[in-house]
Amino acid sequence: MNNINNVDLNLLKSLQALLTEQHVGKAAERMNISQSAMSHTLARLRKTFDDPLFIRTSKGLEPTGKALEISDKLSILLVEIDHLFERSEFNPTNEQRQFSLQTHDFISATHLPKVFADIRLKAPGIIFDISTITDNTYSQLESGKVDLVIGAGIQAKSKFMQRGLCEEELVCLVDKNHPALSNWGIKTLFEFPHIKLSVLDERDDPISQYAKINQIAPRKIGLHTQTLHMQPYVISGTHLIAFVPKSVADIGVKLFGLTIKPIPFGIPPLPIKAIWHERNQHNPLHQWIRNTLAESLD
Repeated sequence: MNNINNVDLNLLKSLQALLTEQHVGKAAERMNISQSAMSHTLARLRKTFDDPLFIRTSKGLEPTGKALEISDKLSILLVEIDHLFERSEFNPTNEQRQFSLQTHDFISATHLPKVFADIRLKAPGIIFDISTITDNTYSQLESGKVDLVIGAGIQAKSKFMQRGLCEEELVCLVDKNHPALSNWGIKTLFEFPHIKLSVLDERDDPISQYAKINQIAPRKIGLHTQTLHMQPYVISGTHLIAFVPKSVADIGVKLFGLTIKPIPFGIPPLPIKAIWHERNQHNPLHQWIRNTLAESLD
């Protein structure tokens, strides 16, 4: 007797047809093949199961005891195999799952509340586990510990897919009495210490890249923060200059009376993207969450 590694599963469909019709010609019609092809298949089945399976009679084929034993299990087995290939209708209302998401704190504070409200209405069984982007984010995405990343100003690495969600204007945020306000410009901007996001690579840092391209002395870093959301809280009474999304700057104005100034050189808006592993590209739940994000944030 062969094991499943050596069996063509298409033979089982032919065996079911033979058991149903008990006639080679009629079984061939059911399978839409020639009678000679079905006879060849029957020979293969006999070899596979090491049993005649059918005895020829004047009325057609009579199953052997082995064939009858197989018949009891075969219909159930083929139904289960068919179920493996069925594409069930996705309904977010019926989903029950924890979904791990990593993002920046400013995105979770200013962009995601509306998204989560929309998702809770349509899929109350989805429970989000939110954490902050770190140096280990890509390895966790690779291992499956993280389902989705929503990042600002980052590029997806190989094996990962990405989709733009929205853009944010970048602005400068300073204390209302900052001396640079009296002579705001590029030269003045680089004379004072800056706050830098510690997880931002040099190649992804638009301010450092501008200085490098324009042969300006490397900017002075007065403070590193792990998150952008922390920056408005440390500016009051200092000469620090922060480069933050407008939504973060608005918080600084509201809470601490800080001053927003435009960046005095051309800089593209900050792209906010969804990033995920390619294995989840066609996952129905994953697709639905990504589409909901894009619709809500657009």
